[in-house]
Amino acid sequence: MENSAPANSSLIRERLKVLTSAECLKIAERKMGEAIGDRRHGKGLKATAQAWLLLAERIAQTEAIEALKAKGK
Repeated sequence: MENSAPANSSLIRERLKVLTSAECLKIAERKMGEAIGDRRHGKGLKATAQAWLLLAERIAQTEAIEALKAKGK
């Protein structure tokens, strides 16, 4: 059975704007700044910032893998 992940990945990129790890980090920083200044919603904003950091890490890993694949071609 063949893996359809690359085909699905291309389709997703065509339909959605793909965020880079740098963009995710920027959003995480903004959310963390909002969390510091918001007594009422700070915990939720901090959790959101942590989720963006995790996403940035996963995207960075994917970017590194794609760069190695491109280099090997």
